[in-house]
Amino acid sequence: MTRFWMLVSTFLLAVTASFAQTPGTPAPTPPPGQGQRPVSPITADNAQYDRLRSIELMTPKERDTQHPLLDPKRGIYRIPTREETEALAVSGSLTEKYRTFLRNPNTGIVKLNANSECVSDTQVVGAKEECAAFTMPGGGIAFSFRTESYRMPRLADLILHDGIFKTGGVLQQVLMAEIGDVAIENVNLQTKGIKFLTGLKPVRDSNEFIRFDEEILNGINADGFFYRRGHLVKANSTYLLRSIAYRGQYFQTVDGIQYDELAFDKRRDVIVAFRVVEKDEAGNITIVWNRLRDVEAPRLRVVR
Repeated sequence: MTRFWMLVSTFLLAVTASFAQTPGTPAPTPPPGQGQRPVSPITADNAQYDRLRSIELMTPKERDTQHPLLDPKRGIYRIPTREETEALAVSGSLTEKYRTFLRNPNTGIVKLNANSECVSDTQVVGAKEECAAFTMPGGGIAFSFRTESYRMPRLADLILHDGIFKTGGVLQQVLMAEIGDVAIENVNLQTKGIKFLTGLKPVRDSNEFIRFDEEILNGINADGFFYRRGHLVKANSTYLLRSIAYRGQYFQTVDGIQYDELAFDKRRDVIVAFRVVEKDEAGNITIVWNRLRDVEAPRLRVVR
């Protein structure tokens, strides 16, 4: 069990450290149909990212959650306001282009902030002047397909960092594959590349969590695609992602108040397709997405 806590009590430091560094550029993902496994610096980068993923000291019960930072409307776990999201407003031309598609349920379009310095672990938004506009949780660099909202990275499904899509979070296992230039309107649960994700069974306990984490750390070749936690951002390319946000407990402390952070999150098991549709002058990335499957996530049993 000790190994599990070590893997899944310093995750908070992980996110901050990860964004403070500039990772190497990963090798291109093999084109669909090619099974060659690339050797990429992103593997080493993810290894560092994962070594620091963890659960803080567990306690038998959560305590009072009355604190301004925990306020559901104004706190760090809030849904951003319309005024906040204006800082990363999607262009009108893109909204019009995908208007018909976006009328479908479980779809959306969002712009991700390319400046990863605009997020900090405790205050959520970085203090730099250029980050002043990005007051939403996570500074706009991370998005949750489960809550359909910007989130702090440790509760997100997708993170934009230095031209790379990253994944991972607290008690979470995520795999992603790039499938090339496929129109988002044409992607469904029968699309080539999704079979591996739909057939993937969630782990049941902390021992299985560790074993599978080690496996996906290096990536998995299946059905002609390469599934891993990170992929280079590529224009006009579509990605498939499965995020299993296990139910459990992750205790945090704010000004002496201890609480279960996962009580403020929507823990689900989702499969999502998303497509890069724009990179603006600041390097911000707009994606259009479709949540193809959404089921209850299992509770992770800790083996003691």
